[in-house]
Amino acid sequence: MPTLSASAYVVLGLLDREGATTPYGLDREIQQSIGHFWAFPRSQIYAEAARLVRRGLVVEERESTGRRRRTLSLTRAGRDALAEWLTGPGGQGTDIRDEGLLRLYFQRDTASGAAQVRRLAEQQRDAHRRKLAGYEDILAAASAPEEAAPEEAGDGIRFEPPQAAALAFGLRFEELAVAFWTEIAEHGVSTMDPRPGA
Repeated sequence: MPTLSASAYVVLGLLDREGATTPYGLDREIQQSIGHFWAFPRSQIYAEAARLVRRGLVVEERESTGRRRRTLSLTRAGRDALAEWLTGPGGQGTDIRDEGLLRLYFQRDTASGAAQVRRLAEQQRDAHRRKLAGYEDILAAASAPEEAAPEEAGDGIRFEPPQAAALAFGLRFEELAVAFWTEIAEHGVSTMDPRPGA
C-alpha cells in the first residue's frame, strides 16, 4: 500500500480512537486534542476523508433525509493501514514551523534591528506564555490516571499515558520557548549565539 500523508493518519487515528463520527465531530476532536500541536484546517478533513473513502480505508454513510450528515468509520483495511503506520519506522525528524523563528532569521543585526528583535522577542514570549497557559488548563482539566475517562466527546479530555506524554512535550516546548524569547528580550539576541567564543 502506498504511503499515506500524515493528515490521512490523523483521520484514521481519530476514527479508530473515537469510533464512527461526522467530519464535524472529527474537527471538534482535533481542536480539543492534536490541534494544539498539529495544524489541521477543517477543509482538509473533508478532502482527506474523501480520499480515504476512495481508497477503501474509510466507509461513509449519508443520512437520506434531514441534514444528510455524513458519518465516517474505519474499514478493516483502514485499521490495518493505521496499525502498520503506528508500528513502522519513525525516522522523520521534527518539522519546526514557527513564524517567530522565521522572522528572527530575517532580522538585520543593526541598532534599529536590535530594537525590532526585542519587540519580536517580547511578542513571541507573550504568545508562548499564552500557549503554555492553555496547556496548563488542559492539564488541570484532565482526569487523573485512576479516574474514569469521560464517555462522550466534549465532556473533557480523555487521557491515557500516550496522550499525557504528548501534553508533557507541549508543556516542555512552551517552557523552552518562553525562556528562549525572554532571554532575547532581556539580554539581546547575541546572548543566544551558540558558536564557540561568541
